[in-house]
Amino acid sequence: MSSSFAYAQTQIPISADSADVAVNETPAPRLDAPIEAELDRLLQAAESEQAMLDAMRELEATIDSNTAPMSQVRLQSYIALSLGYLERLDEAYTVLDKAAEFARATQLPDAQTEVAATRILLKNIEGKLTEAYTLINSATVHLEDAQLPRVRYFAHNLIASIFRAKNNTERALEHLIAAAAAVDETQNDRTPIRRIFLKLRIAEIYNEQQLFAQALEQINEAEKAMLAANLESMYGPEISFLKAVTATNQGKYDLAFDIYSELERRIKADAQWRYMHTSVLNNIGDLAIRTQRFEAGIQVLNEALVLAQETNDVLSEELIRFNLGFIDVHLGQYEQGLAAMQRVADEARGTWSNSEFEKLLGEYAEALTMANRHKQANEILVEQRQLRESVFNTELQKNVTELQNLYDSKDKAQQIELLQQQNQLSDQLLENERQRQLILVLGVAVALLLSALAFYLYRSARRSNQALQHANAQLADQSLRDPLTGLLNRRAMQQELQRQATEQQPLNDAMVLLDIDYFKRINDHHGHSAGDEVIRSVAQRLLDICRDDDKVIRWGGEEFLIYLKNTDKEALPRFVLRMLKAIGEKPITTDNANLSITGTAGFIGYPFGDLNQTEMDWEATLQLVDKALYAGKVHGRNQAWGIVSLNVPFAEAHKVLDTDLAKAIEKNYVSAITLHGPKQ
Repeated sequence: MSSSFAYAQTQIPISADSADVAVNETPAPRLDAPIEAELDRLLQAAESEQAMLDAMRELEATIDSNTAPMSQVRLQSYIALSLGYLERLDEAYTVLDKAAEFARATQLPDAQTEVAATRILLKNIEGKLTEAYTLINSATVHLEDAQLPRVRYFAHNLIASIFRAKNNTERALEHLIAAAAAVDETQNDRTPIRRIFLKLRIAEIYNEQQLFAQALEQINEAEKAMLAANLESMYGPEISFLKAVTATNQGKYDLAFDIYSELERRIKADAQWRYMHTSVLNNIGDLAIRTQRFEAGIQVLNEALVLAQETNDVLSEELIRFNLGFIDVHLGQYEQGLAAMQRVADEARGTWSNSEFEKLLGEYAEALTMANRHKQANEILVEQRQLRESVFNTELQKNVTELQNLYDSKDKAQQIELLQQQNQLSDQLLENERQRQLILVLGVAVALLLSALAFYLYRSARRSNQALQHANAQLADQSLRDPLTGLLNRRAMQQELQRQATEQQPLNDAMVLLDIDYFKRINDHHGHSAGDEVIRSVAQRLLDICRDDDKVIRWGGEEFLIYLKNTDKEALPRFVLRMLKAIGEKPITTDNANLSITGTAGFIGYPFGDLNQTEMDWEATLQLVDKALYAGKVHGRNQAWGIVSLNVPFAEAHKVLDTDLAKAIEKNYVSAITLHGPKQ
């Protein structure tokens, strides 16, 4: 497993300057120029934390009753932070508490925001993430009224980092975009530094959401800004690292290996970037696993392990040991490898980010399957699935994209508005000229012209309305369609099933939930473009065997839901067999390979048995189908498990059905059949 971030013991950047030029027309708080200038200098000086603290204490001695309150608050907040970084936390909170009392007395939103954000950062320095999270509201309550771009950037950027650590991607992006808006109001030496920093954080979010093209666009824009501002020494290695991460996610392993290899040579000789060395070596080892070069992987991962232990990089050490365990499993050393992987998974559960832990679980489940530990693999797959639904929720991806598009379009919207104003002025001048000419035209000609103009305006308005209606219809359709396959998406089917549940009880419908087998291997070994082609081809094969009234839905990732209308119980197994045959009988051709594909499915009649919506609604029915699907995975894949009858009263069976399908089948609460796909 690769690392998406170059882990380091770094401070959250304040990146603050007094030279911010706010575009906002509301007056900003008065600042003390000499104090602000000295704080700016200290931030950019390569001095030790103790030296900075000493300098700020000397600056503190110059404060008098004429010193601007906002500058006093900034100075006291920075003193508190320096004490925090020096692990003198009791002193830090004493200083900050006094600053908070003073800030409240000033009633300045900027001062109160600065103190509240500083307290959050101190909690983060202590490693008390949950306490930092609970303090966010204390910062946001005054943040909307804050005027200084420096303060808004600091607070929004810090809050975004806390939301990311707490797996709240959408809120994190909202605050990153707000931080970027604050940066856009400034024109100083720190502006490009901040802008690049934010673009890289947004790129990381896109990578987490598997929006790789958008991630690469942000990285490229950051690189362009870096070169224009001559900031390669500050951001060059980090940009290269994120490029390699994105290339790996896209399945471009040769490109990723070249970037990592060049990056390793560069950071070996640069003490500033040496903290990245462990992550780079680990990710090279991960590439060796993906390309099945296990001996090379062992060598580079052992080198990374030594570095991680020397630098006390616990997180990287866990990741490296996990990868070494995965190699052991590949080489047939199942007990040793799985034990190492399980130890890391147990440590990571509840402490890693959801997106990183979801990937780890996927590789752990794959290793368990390789060792024929199917029951354990099923448990891990269920856990991974729950995480995946929270991380890769298609609605969340849409919101993330819309938020970014909203920010990206800001400058374009301003340009369009200016052009519209110019066009309106030109139109007005033309109209004035027409009016002068119309005075000279005879009454009949005027009447004819007005008639023609009215007809023209009527036709134009009609065409505009038609175009608007068409555009609105297209937008509505796009929100309910999967862009890769053109199929209905999960949101569309949920709306349909909710509507159906309120209107009438379905009679003889059925649900089939299908998962493409070993899809992750396709992405890893052949690249994401091949994976996309497989998704499209399977979608088309499903459409080919369905009737016009049936619905094929891309349920998420490599999963499809087929909703069959008015299907006899006897016909349902025949359809499922035809589906398994359609998927597995003929290879799928991609740009570089012919891939043999199989699928595993669960199926059930809906409503199940004679149950009504109150007893088992569509959501509960889908959950039961999902359990049947995972039973098929545990028992070898390329098969479908169907729940065909309820043999006891539902009140007796439902608790077991909710928790253990295998037990329900064993006790004959329900009857199930297994259908097998074509042999491979």
